[in-house]
Amino acid sequence: MSRYLYGASVQGIQEFIFKTNDLKSIVGASEIVKSLVQEFENISGYKKGNKNILLNAAGNIKAIFDDKEILENIVLNFPKQIMQKAYGITISQAVVKIKDNYTQYDIDELEKKLKTQRNKPSIPLDSSINIMKLAPKTAKPLINNKDEDKATNQKINTYKTIEKDETYKELKDISNKKNKIAVIHIDGNGLGQIVPKLGTKLSSFSTSLDNATKNAVNIAKQNKKVREIIVGGDDVTVICDANDALSFVSEFLENFEKETSKIEELNGIKIEDKQITKLTACAGIAYCNEKYPFHYAVNLAEILCGIAKKESERKASCLMFHNIQSSNIQSWDKIIQDELTILSPIKQDDDNDKKIKYKTIRCDFGPYYLDNTKQPTIQNFLNSVEAYRCDGSPSSRLRNWLSELYKSDKNSEYLLNRINQITEQSGKWNSCIMDRNLKNINQKLSSDNLIVKINDKDKTPIYDILQILSTTTSYQGDK
Repeated sequence: MSRYLYGASVQGIQEFIFKTNDLKSIVGASEIVKSLVQEFENISGYKKGNKNILLNAAGNIKAIFDDKEILENIVLNFPKQIMQKAYGITISQAVVKIKDNYTQYDIDELEKKLKTQRNKPSIPLDSSINIMKLAPKTAKPLINNKDEDKATNQKINTYKTIEKDETYKELKDISNKKNKIAVIHIDGNGLGQIVPKLGTKLSSFSTSLDNATKNAVNIAKQNKKVREIIVGGDDVTVICDANDALSFVSEFLENFEKETSKIEELNGIKIEDKQITKLTACAGIAYCNEKYPFHYAVNLAEILCGIAKKESERKASCLMFHNIQSSNIQSWDKIIQDELTILSPIKQDDDNDKKIKYKTIRCDFGPYYLDNTKQPTIQNFLNSVEAYRCDGSPSSRLRNWLSELYKSDKNSEYLLNRINQITEQSGKWNSCIMDRNLKNINQKLSSDNLIVKINDKDKTPIYDILQILSTTTSYQGDK
């Protein structure tokens, strides 16, 4: 008897959820995306936990069917149901005929077919012609007198049916006293290497991983202002008070590793001849004003997560963050060039040498790791931030020091010495404690030496510290 491996991939989820700054629409869109899991269960007849469902989370579906008639009905009707329920979302499908049990070859063939289908253009259901009146916020066809298009109407109506916690109705309810929020994107490491080795354990592993991620989020968000947007599989996207962002990510990463260490399906799975005992994850945090265009912040959070993965080689849990100060986000390389690189003129001993030489100093000191003795850790960084928040700290003067680096390396050195002298004389701030905190970040750091060489690049953590101070109040105190 023939069997069939079915795959579906939903596109446009990020744009569908994050194209607006209205929190009600974001939450409603998120709930619609979550309901896609139930939609597939309803049309397939496979309930949660059915061994024939290999994957059903975050817009990715893989399942095995024995009945060709049921499969044909799904291929014919499932995309229509999804696209009508969530205007703006499209879906790609593919099928591979298999023998009794699927193999990695079958999975690879399915992925190839899905990739081909994703490259085919689709016509959105909310396309317009010139005679239609358009919603002012989305430029999509207007459907009522509330300035709503079809997708917005679906999101708001869904929000009304599911919203029970009235605490966070708008982004301003989540932001801190500086009107700052944080958009966080977290993604698991190494799933691409692990999944092909799971074989028939893929279905149960997917369920276990989903539960582990949700448990880690629930633990990390306690006593914090956090709004879940996407939590499924190994993917997490949340909005939170800027004060809570670093502590939320740190607690999530710690608990994600603990929860995934309990996944029995990982027993016997080896990568590079090393037994996998737990999963790690990387995170990107984009700090922004509550009124900043949301899709830019989400895009940056995903970019930062990718940078963290690259720097850690997907082998450790870590995070990258950035405080958005520009009007839009082009690329991380552009941010590095425009905001995070200081070209400090080097004073020449030979006055006859007219050519100016520069020392390049990078201000992106991360990633910050959950637990790594050779790399800066999240907790050590947080300790330094809180130390610089104390009364009498030289944080405001260090802003001047960063500015002076653009003018002269020698003058900045003189200024740093002067800053340390003034701080010592004031007696309000303990530089010895700060030195210990800085050395915990990197052994070569101290109040007298704020620039160290990392991977052949001169870097300073001061910019990162000052950015957190400028966007937050206190992690332990008043928000």
